[in-house]
Amino acid sequence: MIGPHAETLLALVGTYGAVAVFAVFALEGALVGKVLPARTLFVAAVVAAGVEAVAVLPVFAAAVTGATVGQSLLFVGVRRFDADPTSLPLVPVGEARLDGAGRWFDRWGLPAVAASNAVPGTRGWLAVPTANASSVTAPRFAAASLVGSAAYAGALLAVGLAVGFGLDGAVGAYGSELVAAL
Repeated sequence: MIGPHAETLLALVGTYGAVAVFAVFALEGALVGKVLPARTLFVAAVVAAGVEAVAVLPVFAAAVTGATVGQSLLFVGVRRFDADPTSLPLVPVGEARLDGAGRWFDRWGLPAVAASNAVPGTRGWLAVPTANASSVTAPRFAAASLVGSAAYAGALLAVGLAVGFGLDGAVGAYGSELVAAL
């Protein structure tokens, strides 16, 4: 049986496709919180699009662009407007985690931004300490964010394609009625 979150995700993917992926990844990149599980939405969008490269490319591009735009907006908000996202109840990252992220950035620099964006659970955390570092420009931050987000989306794409190939193989072997019943 499909749960309510899965039904919502499938409806969004079916209706809006890559636009829904862009919006959810942009909100996640801006540390707004998880409106919907971004990873699940991405995999569902890949499976819904099919396993052809031309079909999944817009989903991949939407995820990478959305995450980069969201993080860049957060970076600019902190840098230009001296915003403190940790004071908002929507932002699920506390001050202690940002301190740890700041130490990570101090030690490794911009490669830490890319690395953190490639790892689930730390995505976007370095936007705030990086914005507070005076030597990092917005374009350099966006480039590092893009590299890490592309690695993350590439890993999710591999999962989505594996699920898609597995689903297609199961439908071919057992029939769509049996697979749908499972």
